[in-house]
Amino acid sequence: MPESVNIEPVPSRRSMSWISKVIWVLNWFAIGGLLLAILAPFVNPAVFWPLAFWGLLFPVFLLFNGVFLLYWWWRKRRQGWFTLIAILISIPYWGDYLQPGFHHNAEPPTKGINVVSYNVKLFDLYNWSNNTQSKSIMFNQLNSLMPEILCVQEFYTEDAGANRNLDSLKNLLVLPYVHAEYTITLRKDDHWGIATFSRYPIVNQGRIQFNNRTNNICIYTDITVGTDTIRVYNMHLQSVSLGYADLNFLKNPEQNKDDVAASKNILRRMKAAYIKRSGQANAIAKHIAECHYPVIVCGDFNDTPNSYAYRTIKGNMNDAFIESGKGFGQTFINDWPAPRIDYMLFSNRFSSYQFKIHEEMNISDHYPISTKLELHPVEVDH
Repeated sequence: MPESVNIEPVPSRRSMSWISKVIWVLNWFAIGGLLLAILAPFVNPAVFWPLAFWGLLFPVFLLFNGVFLLYWWWRKRRQGWFTLIAILISIPYWGDYLQPGFHHNAEPPTKGINVVSYNVKLFDLYNWSNNTQSKSIMFNQLNSLMPEILCVQEFYTEDAGANRNLDSLKNLLVLPYVHAEYTITLRKDDHWGIATFSRYPIVNQGRIQFNNRTNNICIYTDITVGTDTIRVYNMHLQSVSLGYADLNFLKNPEQNKDDVAASKNILRRMKAAYIKRSGQANAIAKHIAECHYPVIVCGDFNDTPNSYAYRTIKGNMNDAFIESGKGFGQTFINDWPAPRIDYMLFSNRFSSYQFKIHEEMNISDHYPISTKLELHPVEVDH
């Protein structure tokens, strides 16, 4: 009679509780959101604008996926592998938002060019800060940065009177060469626009025309530094232009009775801004591609690093924050943490040292940014 064989039953996989199932569904939404956010910079908002909103939320989706990964690790469930893969795919984008600063203390060259970019919010023309000395403070703070090239967005000046800011900055900062372009002029001598100041001679200048009617602008300035000529692009791209009611809704949504109407208005403005910025970015990128000089790009892009506008303009250039910056990188002063929207980019002929966001200078709604750029000689093949 054959011997009987005892067969142990195979343990079944642990089934998930209903809580874990709900978390698993939310986790997949976060994974999908993160992957769409990664895709967003490569899709023109003029073609498919909803994807731009996912790009805006990249840090949020990354944070959520990190929380879900910790949950599955604690539960020792294999579902965490899917989250881990999505997070690993996103790693190349982390440096756009956060820099550990290992290179921050590198000694800058003695002959580098000190470059500063600053959205000055019209030098507090309408006294938003409730401080009558705000413009003088901003001027003195700028002087302390000792810029050799200064790019100013939301610039305001008068030809006569107390607000002759163009002449005042030239004299105070000892920056004798100026390229200013205006989008609005009232009463023939009051000007709103953008300006690039330089300690080095300006040999050529111009502006890039956008196809749509807008108060935003990009200018380019050719500057002689030693025996080289470099081109500096200074730009202020399309903003969302939120009104008082929109901003009040964002600050206190629970107190707004017309929250649906307010949210729809904000979405409409954001959609329009994304589409306009995409056209502006395309025009700027095309112009940069045709330039034969070493290039520096400064400006308020009004968009995050994970956006079509930033990726298109940056192209193969380097980012000063990534190359020599430190910290989170927030440049816009707001009630909640926000990614940077002000940038310094440069071509491969330059190296960046000690990029800094000057958070002590907070009269405008933007912090000024600065770096020291070393221009390398042209390599000659022997």
